[in-house]
Amino acid sequence: MSQSHLNVSPVAASTTTKSPDKKKTELSFSFTPSADNVNLNILILLHGLGDTQEPYKKLGINLKLPQTATMAVQAPEPVPYMDDGYQWFPSFDLLTGEMLTPADPNRMKGLTRTRALLSKLIQHLIHDCQYQPSNIFFFGFSQGGTVALDQVLFGNQKNLGGVVSISGYLLEEQTHEKITGDKFKGNILVTQGDNDRTIGDKRAAEKKLEIIKKYCDASAKVSHFFVPGKDHSMPKSQLEWRAIHTFFSINLSRRNIELENMSDVYLVSK
Repeated sequence: MSQSHLNVSPVAASTTTKSPDKKKTELSFSFTPSADNVNLNILILLHGLGDTQEPYKKLGINLKLPQTATMAVQAPEPVPYMDDGYQWFPSFDLLTGEMLTPADPNRMKGLTRTRALLSKLIQHLIHDCQYQPSNIFFFGFSQGGTVALDQVLFGNQKNLGGVVSISGYLLEEQTHEKITGDKFKGNILVTQGDNDRTIGDKRAAEKKLEIIKKYCDASAKVSHFFVPGKDHSMPKSQLEWRAIHTFFSINLSRRNIELENMSDVYLVSK
């Protein structure tokens, strides 16, 4: 008769994550550990066109998400003729100063370059810093939201946790982009004002959301939240922040530290 051997040991804390190394990426960033010293999740914050990482570093701290470190990342390209403003992909015609249109190939070329840079950063977080892919989340405003969505849908790591995009959608040029491998199965929340003159009316926004859904797996949860009277801006109302915090409270992972520290709790494995 065969005998089963059980290895019994006290429950140990989950693998400890490490702080990211700035030498491992070409992107500038500010990393802030979780206030509770449990860096189980990491939230990557991406600013909008013409901004910098600094306001988003402060935002990450003020969010006070439990067991979540924050990383504010700065876009790789300075905006031409603008002091201390950055862009994730080319946005202006250098001759006329007008916004580039979807017909200009430089937008997608720049977005593809940024995708590669962020993918490299994600791999560093996973392999060197030991974050689980499902515990990596994005928060992006406008152009930063576009980049966040692009990363989870078209980057080389499709099992990331999720995205909160504020007034940011995929570029028009991405309507027919092809996906290699699996589709994204995580969670996406897009918020915007119902008076957003940059995006357009509610019907235009809903069409943009359908394009996002097209590139997601059927199991993905993609939701839309409209803020009455709001234009193209970062969240200001309690209503919008409540929706954002609800998204994180549902989707961020949590460890039961009190249970893990109990000396009489054992992990039993065959």
